[in-house]
Amino acid sequence: MGISKWLVAAAAMCGAAHAQAQAPAPTPEKTMAYITPFGGYTHLKIDPGRIYSEPDEAKLDAFQLGAAFGFRWPFGLMIEVAHSASVHAELFNSDDFDLEQNSGAVGWRIPFADGWHFIPKVGREHWTLSSNHRVLLDEEGERHKSLDDWSNFWELGLTREINRKVSLGVNFRDVDEQFGHSRSGTFVASFAF
Repeated sequence: MGISKWLVAAAAMCGAAHAQAQAPAPTPEKTMAYITPFGGYTHLKIDPGRIYSEPDEAKLDAFQLGAAFGFRWPFGLMIEVAHSASVHAELFNSDDFDLEQNSGAVGWRIPFADGWHFIPKVGREHWTLSSNHRVLLDEEGERHKSLDDWSNFWELGLTREINRKVSLGVNFRDVDEQFGHSRSGTFVASFAF
């Protein structure tokens, strides 16, 4: 290689190093708070003998709305509290059920592709199942308008970052409750600040 080609190569390397030095350094990720509204579908399974004078198992579909507030750290840890309400209402019948859930959870935000995150969570929730026109039975067979208790749950989420502060995705939650079982799938929009 001649001297002129070496000079051109050296000048190109110096120019590239200069351009790289002038590129802004990426801002380090910091701990952020977030608010996540969500909405979707809940499937409720009420065990046989939990609804007065109905010996069969009840399976109900419900519409769910809720919101979560939490903190996420740059290394992936997430801690959040959430509130949601699921409502099963029949248009031409007075049979309705409401499931209210207040929860706290710990999760891990795992990046796996450009902007995508897998988020497993575990937590504990206080739930209340109520009905306006049906009588519910507790474990001892006593009649109530509503039942409530504490349960553990697990949740899986898949989100896509639109930018550093906004993410869209889906969540799946599974809970074994005293009355039976609930399973939900929701669409989420997360706003960090």
